[in-house]
Amino acid sequence: MTTTDRLRDALAIACAVYLVLLQTNLALALRSFVFGAIAVLALALVIRRDARADAALSPAARALAFAFLAWAAWSALSLAWSRAPAYSAGELKTDVVELGVAAGAILLSMRETAVFRRYVVTILAAFAVLAIASLGLALASTPWDDKLMHHGVGTWSTHLVIVAPLILLLRAPERAGYGEGARATLAAVALVVLLLGSAYATENRMVWPALFASLAVVGAGSALRWPRPWREHGGARTLAFVALAIAIGLAFFDVATRKAESSQAPPVSIERSVAEDPRLAIWPLVRDRIAEHPWVGHGYGKEILGPELARVLDDPTLTHAHNVFASVWLQTGAVGLALFVALLGLAAWRFAGYARSRDDTLALVGLVGLAILAGIVVKNLTDDFFVRTNARFLWATIALLVAFGERRLREGRSGVMQTGVRPQADRTGV
Repeated sequence: MTTTDRLRDALAIACAVYLVLLQTNLALALRSFVFGAIAVLALALVIRRDARADAALSPAARALAFAFLAWAAWSALSLAWSRAPAYSAGELKTDVVELGVAAGAILLSMRETAVFRRYVVTILAAFAVLAIASLGLALASTPWDDKLMHHGVGTWSTHLVIVAPLILLLRAPERAGYGEGARATLAAVALVVLLLGSAYATENRMVWPALFASLAVVGAGSALRWPRPWREHGGARTLAFVALAIAIGLAFFDVATRKAESSQAPPVSIERSVAEDPRLAIWPLVRDRIAEHPWVGHGYGKEILGPELARVLDDPTLTHAHNVFASVWLQTGAVGLALFVALLGLAAWRFAGYARSRDDTLALVGLVGLAILAGIVVKNLTDDFFVRTNARFLWATIALLVAFGERRLREGRSGVMQTGVRPQADRTGV
């Protein structure tokens, strides 16, 4: 094993620990220490030619990386006209610089495809522990502090949307997962049950449409990519997807009803709850503020106009746009919004390319990436969680999927995968 290999393995361990710590608000000092180690190890690898060569990206992945850098550069440039430069500088450090370092480090750490499975198992194991804790605390007789363990209800419910598609990877073939055996299937089912239970405990409404969007992508994508298993086992597969969709729909209806009951005097109705949602008051105001600086925005930072919005709306909780696209437009203008949409579009394009591959494992990774993007976009139509730990975990996860996909492509171009077996199409299914 070379020095570069040892550095990459050490970096992978540090990145895996960091992804675990991002899932909770505990151990912040440890997370900062681990991030420092990641930065040092990543720098040591960047200056090594063999490490850079082994992490080479395809044209589509390079376009995605350039789109991220362009969005980051424009966001940083907004410091020149920011309404609150000190605030914008702090947000840029947390949500752009640190995010970029972590994502880049993961790209460098993928020494072999087996590392990918270790990443996924570590993420899912940590999620399982925290999900069980969330259920236990929700059932406790006294109210629990969700901000202490999970960064808050909105953050945790958004995290669930990112994690949900990763569960599919347990059943990935070859060294990326554990195949379609009984143990992998049972583990995946148990994690799905935990995820649904934890999502229900948050009492968040938008988590359910977001999970439905991810489920729809997985169902449609797997039917198109693996038509033979769907033809042979279509009844059972369709039944499983329909059952999940019904469970998600019932959960959404129940949570929406309880939300209406908690905020309304009789007669209670979901329609009235939606009509009286405070977001309907903030969106026209945000539209007017966007019109003041439509091209360049007011400066980077989710709450760049927070004090003003809260004062005008007479509500200290309404400090941002409550829609990710309106939020980006408000902060960095039409230019920043175009770059942000391009970034999401190129990520989807890269994952779609993986999903079309004849390599079943790579196709499954692409499908997972598309499901994550679909879910996270829907989740943020009524809020903005493209910040802090959610943003770092999201882009680190995207970097992880891309790192695996690019390595898989390089191995495929060499003619034989690490296992010595050429990829075969139309065998797996979901």
